[in-house]
Amino acid sequence: MSFRAYDLLSLVQDFGEALTLRQITTDGTYDPATGSVAGSSTTDTAFTGYMYDYATMNPSEVIRGSRKCVIPSLGFTPEPEPDDIILGNGDTVKINRVVTIWSAGTAVCYLCDVEE
Repeated sequence: MSFRAYDLLSLVQDFGEALTLRQITTDGTYDPATGSVAGSSTTDTAFTGYMYDYATMNPSEVIRGSRKCVIPSLGFTPEPEPDDIILGNGDTVKINRVVTIWSAGTAVCYLCDVEE
């Protein structure tokens, strides 16, 4: 299934829901005794996004994720990255891959492959 940049933004405007992008920064040091990173921090950013199920027309094709999330990029910071978490609507998913959708040289939205 493919969309134009305008179509993706329209989906967010018409059917978007309140979501939160959670980014964990691990600038600290690893402690082998506890198995955790000391000095890491979590940053939550609220946004309106659109989650949808993704299926290909070719049943033998392997798909990296079966769900996608559209995040509008106009005026949105920070940029989502793999391993970030999206929370909302009783759901928690991890971003596997991020593709930036461009229109006339301007980043319009981020299309994220996500999984539970």
